[in-house]
Amino acid sequence: MSLKRAIRFLALMVFICVVVVLLARSSIWELRARAEQGFTQQRLKELQIITNRPQTFPGPLYRVTPQGEVSRLGKADPLSLQQAKAILAAFSSSAGGFRYHNHYWVYLHLTDGGYLLTSTPYQEVIGWTAGFEAREIRNAALVVVAFGLLTMVWMWADWRAMMAAQKAQMVEELEEKVRERTETVKRMHRLARLGEFSAGLAHEIRNPLGSLVTAAKLLPDARGEEKEDLIGVIKQESGRLDRFLADFLDFSKDPRLRIKRHPLHPIVQRTLEGVSRGEAFRQVRVTYRLDPQVKEVPCDPEQLEQVFANIALNGAQAMGGEGELLVSSRRNGRWVEVSLRDTGRGIAPEQRERIFEPLYTARRGGTGLGLSIASRIVEAHGGFIQVASDGHSWSLFTISLPLEVE
Repeated sequence: MSLKRAIRFLALMVFICVVVVLLARSSIWELRARAEQGFTQQRLKELQIITNRPQTFPGPLYRVTPQGEVSRLGKADPLSLQQAKAILAAFSSSAGGFRYHNHYWVYLHLTDGGYLLTSTPYQEVIGWTAGFEAREIRNAALVVVAFGLLTMVWMWADWRAMMAAQKAQMVEELEEKVRERTETVKRMHRLARLGEFSAGLAHEIRNPLGSLVTAAKLLPDARGEEKEDLIGVIKQESGRLDRFLADFLDFSKDPRLRIKRHPLHPIVQRTLEGVSRGEAFRQVRVTYRLDPQVKEVPCDPEQLEQVFANIALNGAQAMGGEGELLVSSRRNGRWVEVSLRDTGRGIAPEQRERIFEPLYTARRGGTGLGLSIASRIVEAHGGFIQVASDGHSWSLFTISLPLEVE
């Protein structure tokens, strides 16, 4: 806590203590005033009774002449000239009482212009207020102590809040530094990935292009069967290059979705019926286990068809064109899951970590873009793809799509 804040808290505490003390003092003065008033009225009644017989008054009694001379009556102690002047100066035209030093004086105005004057120790006058005064003082002390403790707690809480604010600021600064470092690492990672991607892209284009150039050079001098083989190579490599460029164009474009609610199962079945007619599915049995509770989902049907086609084709190629592809669906909370399980050679753990990277493929002749395209389309729908495998006999791709568009 700063010095200024501490001084403010202490000043507030002192102010509250002063206010409490003044209130307690005011209450005590009010009690004493009531005691003096009651005593004065009672003593005036006694003085009126003994006006003609002053010798019968039990306490100190004085008579003051109209000329201001003071004489003792009964057991009264003599007054000095200074005391007499001070007491006479406190008189008024009517009867009353006043405090002078440690005594309380009551005077009664007589018909001849003089006064009867009596004194009583002041503590006897206010004796009945002692208990109330003690209680007021105790209450004031308790209030002061309570406010002192409250101020200390307040100062402690303020100190804790200030420390928490400082820690929060430090955490925010650290988070900002971490974000900056993370962005730097991501940027470096993107640059490294871009280099790898460029190298892979050049490799995928250069291989079929090299084969095409070599075949084209040999073709003019070829005869018979050799010529047919070279033509076959040209067709094969040009087709491979065409497929790669088509996949690359699909990958390079951001998915532009036209999302509406569509029944999911017809999209899945239509896609699988189409791709199952291809050469890769010549001996692949497609089995469906679709949950009837799965109805419509917000999606772009054409884009989802490409997702299911790419994953199904990947599974068929992993099985070598022979095996079973199990297609299932189910609801999972606010998600719909479509799973494609193949009985291929499985996917090793180190391959599963990179399987959705562009141009990554473990299959000869593959472009390495099919699963990357599928992942981007599903993410554009607000979903995600999970991969599981035992590494040697099966692989499972699970596509999760949200039931509602956020």
